[in-house]
Amino acid sequence: MDYPSKVLAKAVDEIAGLPGIGRKTALRLALHLLKQPNSRATSLGNSLINLVNEIKYCKECHNFSDFEICEICSNEKRNDEVICIVEDVRDVIAIENTGKYTGKYLILGGKISPMEGVGPNQLNIPSIEKKLNDGKVKEFIFALSAT
Repeated sequence: MDYPSKVLAKAVDEIAGLPGIGRKTALRLALHLLKQPNSRATSLGNSLINLVNEIKYCKECHNFSDFEICEICSNEKRNDEVICIVEDVRDVIAIENTGKYTGKYLILGGKISPMEGVGPNQLNIPSIEKKLNDGKVKEFIFALSAT
């Protein structure tokens, strides 16, 4: 598709590179931003820059965090003896939104998939071994997809 501006075309290409966003949606988003005050686009851009530059991975569970240890792992009210092992951060968000789980987490960072070249070495499996060897954990809950 031809665009009236190379800058617009580049923006559409970048937005369309995000998962779940096709070219039509990318164009719609870019055109929406052009109709907003410059401060809106600047705020969005700064938020994205901060996202990639400032987010850390929790040293305990591999969750996203603003600090070295995430809010869940640093919360003394959470049960240290129960660890829920999940595939990615979206699983933590979903479980936390139930308001029912009071233990801690360990995020694997994906699933083993030989077809995609993902083996145990690409995942946070050593963290499970470390938790096992620490002897503090009494229960592991594997909240993983069957596929």
